[in-house]
Amino acid sequence: MNIEEITGKLSWLPAPVARFLEKRLKNIPSVKKLIDAENEKMMGTLEHSLKPYSNKFDRYSALPSKGLNHDKILADIQQMNELESGKWKEGYVSGGIYHGSQEHIDFLNKVYALQSQSNPLHSDLFPSATKFEAEIVSMVATLHGKNQTVNNSSICGTVTSGGTESILLAMKTYRDKAREEKGITEPEMIVPVTAHAAFDKASQYFNIKQVKIPVTGNYTVDVNAVKRAINYNTIVIVGSAPSFPHGAFDSIKELSDIALKYRIGFHTDCCLGGFVVPFAEKLGYNVPVVDFRLPGVTSMSVDTHKYGYAAKGTSVVLYRDEALRHHQFYTTTEWPGGLYFSPTLAGSRPGALSAACWAAMLAMGEEGYLQATRAILEAAEKIKAGIQSIPELRILGEPLWIFAIASDSLNIYEVLDEMSKRKWNLNGLHKPACFHIALTLRHTQAGVAERFIQDLKDSVAYVKAYPGSKDGMAPIYGMASSLPFRGMVSDILKKYLDVIYKV
Repeated sequence: MNIEEITGKLSWLPAPVARFLEKRLKNIPSVKKLIDAENEKMMGTLEHSLKPYSNKFDRYSALPSKGLNHDKILADIQQMNELESGKWKEGYVSGGIYHGSQEHIDFLNKVYALQSQSNPLHSDLFPSATKFEAEIVSMVATLHGKNQTVNNSSICGTVTSGGTESILLAMKTYRDKAREEKGITEPEMIVPVTAHAAFDKASQYFNIKQVKIPVTGNYTVDVNAVKRAINYNTIVIVGSAPSFPHGAFDSIKELSDIALKYRIGFHTDCCLGGFVVPFAEKLGYNVPVVDFRLPGVTSMSVDTHKYGYAAKGTSVVLYRDEALRHHQFYTTTEWPGGLYFSPTLAGSRPGALSAACWAAMLAMGEEGYLQATRAILEAAEKIKAGIQSIPELRILGEPLWIFAIASDSLNIYEVLDEMSKRKWNLNGLHKPACFHIALTLRHTQAGVAERFIQDLKDSVAYVKAYPGSKDGMAPIYGMASSLPFRGMVSDILKKYLDVIYKV
């Protein structure tokens, strides 16, 4: 009996029962051996794709006895860059690279080089860093309600290293506020099942219980279930605008009203939408209000390194007022090393990334963001129509520019594998089984939308003709989505990370 047969017989079990049995099954030598064999087989498949340079470049598991020639190092990096850049430059990648024009890249690289030694931790030495970060926060806050309604002029925030840190900091802020002001020692956050994994990470890091709420048929959070989940320990409600998996907008206004009524924090995760939604609204698209114009919204996360077109490594977390932001800050007054304080998780940070972010926003300007948003949404309309023309496929929910694609008649992961063979780098998802494409400026290039639809049609036709593939990621996705033993899936992911760090 193989692992699929064992788990298939148990797939109907409730999660608590599955966890109970898993602990015991994993201690049975024969089952453990079977699980280890399956892991090794999968890791063998993955290692080839994760380590394509094993035989192409020198490997260094220890420092070289003498420093290498600069030209040799630069030549190797240049060669790797050339091998990796083809797919995203030609628009084959979902998300990942959001702008990508060479002129824009060269400009940001020049800014980074000028500021490469800057460190915001030393604000007295690098006052330019504080200028850049204060203005980044203010520009993002202005996009999301600052000065547009009464008492919103105090909207504030900080620059972070990415959406995950923005989310972590916001959840830590609500935990500390609730503990200090209400004496809550067993905090809970109410989170849609489709919310970003960073909320789960915050739950683990900061010991905040997650109360996961199901979604409706449109993949938006069940608002009535949110109401029922509120209790004394609830410190924050979360909504996505839009969600990463399906590009769906949760009912932010309704959630905001609930949070306001019960005097609970409310966080809009706008990491993906922060630089699309405001401009789509100005262009006349039917997008909801998701920001501080709603009185119940008390914080937001907005990624500047996605559709803000900054270099990777910056995001912004916003708060309704400084009093709330104070719960994020770290200070210590008794350290022998002197008075120490930092606004975010890191101490030293690369000020060059903040400089490049500031420069990107100034270079784009409102007109640039409007043009970019228009181009992306027009490409989205073409691709949406193309997907809808394929009878075997369907789009989940009612997304605007992030499309989750499922099938009722085909193994969608086999379709995903076929798209991979045609150079596409897309995101496999589960619960339900699907994959998605997040459209960027790379997809607005001439012919890209048409190429995507044609390749999708060809992939569907191939899977219809030759179903049941045993190669590629389809079997792995299928097993990971159907295993009742989530600990086994977690073990697989940890093995994956082990491979990444293997020299």
